[in-house]
Amino acid sequence: LRLTTDGNIEMQALEEETCCLQMITKEEERQTALSRKLVPCQRRLEGESTMLQIQLSECKERMLELEKALEDPGQENRARELEGNDPSPVELIQKIEQLEVGLAEREELLLEKDLVFEQVTRLSQRIRAKAENGKQDTLQLAKKVNELQGRIKESTRRMMAVVSELSMRQASAMTLQQELKERELFLDTCHRRLDQGLPPSEDLELEWQHILRDEQRRQADQQEKDREERSQLPSGVYTTAEARPNAYIPLGDTLPLPKPYGALAPFKPSEPGTNIRHIRKPEPKPIEI
Repeated sequence: LRLTTDGNIEMQALEEETCCLQMITKEEERQTALSRKLVPCQRRLEGESTMLQIQLSECKERMLELEKALEDPGQENRARELEGNDPSPVELIQKIEQLEVGLAEREELLLEKDLVFEQVTRLSQRIRAKAENGKQDTLQLAKKVNELQGRIKESTRRMMAVVSELSMRQASAMTLQQELKERELFLDTCHRRLDQGLPPSEDLELEWQHILRDEQRRQADQQEKDREERSQLPSGVYTTAEARPNAYIPLGDTLPLPKPYGALAPFKPSEPGTNIRHIRKPEPKPIEI
């Protein structure tokens, strides 16, 4: 949980720094867009300035022609008087002062705009340099964010696994508690029935009867097995007496000793097969007595 909390705090700090960088980038893009918009206006103004310069040169040529025509005394109607009233020198001075004040105000506004333009240009250059320098930091921050997100997902997955295991253990504990309560209730019921002189329960009584019946069956089987293990006489009667040592000695033999057979006891031979021709007949060794 502590690791998750630290990761969340660091992610919030990284998100705030990312938002700040995004705002700076947007402001730089806005300034760039404004500068691009001013490029066509500059071209248009340059075209108008060129046209005005041409018109100015034409006006100067025309003025020179008019001056030459005015200086020529032989031409009639070389000048005409303008209608209207000429302002007095005082009015002209006042008008000049007003124009100078307006010119000063315009120059002041122009200087302010130039100053603002220089500040904005300096700030945009600084922001551009900071944005260029912050690209690597942004990449590293993005890698760190991805790593933290992966660790958070892994921690969340482990936490969910632990919660699931805890839920299973709780369910198992509740089941065991319920079973314990049932067993305790059953034990109390058995004690009450025993106090009343009754069997603990009908199931236990049936089970005890089954156990007794199985025990009786095992005893009968054991007795039958013991009876079968006893020796049976030729008359068909079973006896537990020990066999006599001379019970297997032949009576008609000159030497009253049992005949040992060893490994070659008499047996019924099997039918010879097709591969009997490949087998050599054994030669039994004589028995020494």
